[in-house]
Parts: sequence; structure tokens; C-alpha cells
Amino acid sequence: MKKKLSALCALAVLSSFTLIPDGNVQALEVNDNSVIEAKEEHQFKYFQVSGTISSITEKENGSFFATIDSKENPFGFYFNEDTFIFDNSGNAVKLKEGMQITAYVDSLKPMIMIYPPQYSPDVVIVQTDNPGTVQLDQFDQNYLNVAKDLIIHLNEKSNIMNLSGEKLSKEDVIDKEVLIFYEVVLESYPAQTGPSKVIVLERNEQSEQPSEIEKAYQIAENDFYIVNNVKMVPLRLIAEQLGYRVDSTGVGAIVSKGEVSFTITRGTKSYITNGTAKQFVEAPALLEPRKTYVPYEFIEELVGNF
Repeated sequence: MKKKLSALCALAVLSSFTLIPDGNVQALEVNDNSVIEAKEEHQFKYFQVSGTISSITEKENGSFFATIDSKENPFGFYFNEDTFIFDNSGNAVKLKEGMQITAYVDSLKPMIMIYPPQYSPDVVIVQTDNPGTVQLDQFDQNYLNVAKDLIIHLNEKSNIMNLSGEKLSKEDVIDKEVLIFYEVVLESYPAQTGPSKVIVLERNEQSEQPSEIEKAYQIAENDFYIVNNVKMVPLRLIAEQLGYRVDSTGVGAIVSKGEVSFTITRGTKSYITNGTAKQFVEAPALLEPRKTYVPYEFIEELVGNF
């Protein structure tokens, strides 16, 4: 339940920033432990997906894969030690089965477009009974959000960081997509709050190395042919980048990792996956000496077993 506080109490709670004087301002404590959806009028680069973790499995490359139950939109996501995982109060936590989560995904990153979809979120928020709200938003130079209904107050002591874990100044928040963590808002117009944590949703590109999946997609973007309007990409380079073994058969290749294998033959659209016959939209071909090319969509199948 939301609790009405006096303006004086609110000032005490929000002592980390200076408020605009307003005799009619009241404080409101946010205890619904919710993730506030951004206004639909603004198109954010990041999107969010929510559900309950039904299982977590460890992959061969040391990352983990979480399967999410959702009646309407089941999905899964990969995470590792670089993924930011917090509860709705801003405390670091470890993911476990049964947790209710909201994952924040960069829509510009490569995605595995299979069903159910699989994501690689930058931030995962676990919903708990602790007080606290997490909100995806963007703020202008006056620290007013895109919906014009919330002002945030920041100072040199504010906990502001980017996805590389680097501490930032309040100026670094301006015009950037961010996640804000807060508990108390002042009832004014616009409303006002002092976030306990702010995550700027960008990385220091100079200090970050692309993931194996990102490297695989980069290969596909730099080395491809168009055959009958189908984008063809190099099989061995991409498969080996994803940790598969590629053995030539003279007329194609066997691509394998663990219990997963693909038998691919040049010149035919049919291929075999663990004994099951499937179809390419275009037949694999030797488009360069000793380099077999396959349709771009095959990357998704390889990544799905990464």
C-alpha cells in the first residue's frame, strides 16, 4: 500500500538532493515493487521482457541459459558474469529458479529469432518483496524525463554507472537511456525523486570485447554472397567461432558440438540435424575455394545450441 508522508519527512528521506520548494508538495513512498513501463510515445532502443524462471542450465562456454515461463510469450535468455543482475531495490543477486524477472535487451544487438525467442539482456531485475521500483527512461538537461512527468535529482554522491561498471557523473545521464532505482517520489507536477542507483545503458566500447555470438554475426556481415536473393555466409568460420567442430566430408561438412550435429551437403537444400531432416532456403555452395557458404538463417540454429 502507498503511504502518504508529510513534506518534511520526504525531505528527510530525500536528503541526498535539493528539492524545489513547494508548499503543496507531498511525499509518496513507492512500495509496489514494480517495474514501471516507459511511455509508448517514445521509442526506446531497449525493450523489456518479463516472466518466471523455470530452469537454468550451464553451457559449455561457461555462460548460463534461463528458460522463462510466460503464458503469452515464453522466452529464454543467456547470461554470464558480465550481465548486471539486481533486485528491484538495486542489490546484486544471483538468479535462481522460481524468481520473477524483467530482462532489458538492446534491440540493436543480434538476436536468435527462433521460437521461443532467445535474448542476451544487459540487465536483469529480480522482483522481490523489498521496497523499490525500477524504471526505464531518458532525461533531458533539466533531468526531466521524456513523458514530462518526473524529475530526478542527482549530485556528486549519486550512484551512477554504465554497463562497463564505470562510475559516471550526473551529466553523463543526459539524453541517455537509463534504468533508475527509487523508493520515494514527491507528489508534485512533475513528480520528483532521488534515485538510489542509475545505470546508463551503454558500454565503454574501448574496454569491452564483443561476445563470441557478436563475433559470429560480424563475420557474416563482412563475408557474404547474395544467391537468388538469399544471403550466404561462410559455414566453417562462423561455426568454429561458436565453438563447433567442422569436419569436411568432401561434398560438405559435419558440424558438431557435444550431442548436437549437423550434416550438410553442398548442392542440396536438405541437411540432417541429429537424425532429423531439415531444409535450407538455398543449397549450400562452394562460393570461394575451400569455403562452403550456407544461408544466413543457419546462424540462428548454431547460436541456439551455443
